[in-house]
Amino acid sequence: MQHDPFYAPAALSGTAFEDLLATFHSQVPTFKASPPSPRQSFRWKSDVAVWPGLGVFRRNRYTADWAVTKRANDEHLSIILPIAGVADATIGTRASTAPPLTALLAPTSLSHHIKLRCVDGEYASVTLMFDVEAVSRVLSATFDAAKLSRLDLTPILDLSTGAGATFNLLAQTIASGVLDARLSERSPLAMSLLVESALRLIFEHVPHRLSFRLNRDRLQAAPRYVRRAVDFMHANMHQPLTMIDIAEAAGISVRSLQAGFRTFKDATPAAYLRQIRLDAVRAELSLSENRLPVGEVALKWGFTQMGRFAAQYHARFGHYPSEMLMRTR
Repeated sequence: MQHDPFYAPAALSGTAFEDLLATFHSQVPTFKASPPSPRQSFRWKSDVAVWPGLGVFRRNRYTADWAVTKRANDEHLSIILPIAGVADATIGTRASTAPPLTALLAPTSLSHHIKLRCVDGEYASVTLMFDVEAVSRVLSATFDAAKLSRLDLTPILDLSTGAGATFNLLAQTIASGVLDARLSERSPLAMSLLVESALRLIFEHVPHRLSFRLNRDRLQAAPRYVRRAVDFMHANMHQPLTMIDIAEAAGISVRSLQAGFRTFKDATPAAYLRQIRLDAVRAELSLSENRLPVGEVALKWGFTQMGRFAAQYHARFGHYPSEMLMRTR
């Protein structure tokens, strides 16, 4: 299988666990790790690359067990595809084991412990880590204001199923595109579409708390009053809106507005308004031509309490608004 990008030789290798961690920490946010037993001989190999929206850890091979513990409360989604050995994980309250021919779906905020366990002296895998912006974009397009941490995504995907086999091919293409073909550099749009396709496949085919909405929404669109309320929010989100304002614009009572949003948007009207305002703040902060400080941009979009705003922004995007501003300047 030398043609298979999952199995070709890795570019990085070593015998010290600290070197492995340094390699990973240079590319991804800090995480905590439990090292192998000192009684075990340890060797590692890996390829690592990061592209906007995605981190790829391919051809990971280890000769001793080690573990990753919870590292952050953000909305990243890591997907581990074991090739040899198994990945034991506690995702939320569920204990799961992923052998070869399965994928472990591990939202960062719910991944309390993941042990990479050798079988016959070897563990090997490929990991795709989708960042909070890519995940939020696909989730928002599919389920409006849904959050990954509240989705209760089934942790194991069987790669022998139709959806699993398709995801496996997408994962191979993405890994090869980032590390070999440099598709991410030659055609960023094509890579973005691959990332979106992989995430959309997961959210549409792996069971979770909102799966029922996929079939329902195909048969029953949101009622007109909900669409009127959403349009009114988008047109006036820079104004000091109240729930009465929104309900009157939609032509219904506040109580009906609340019920409609819970049913069709899986959020309260206030939460939905906050989400689209946060999206507007982030979009403005990401513009290279923006010269306004964070506080003025936040105030422009209706946020008056800066401490609460920063916490809400971080909860949605996994970083603080000041960090986004520094990236663009």
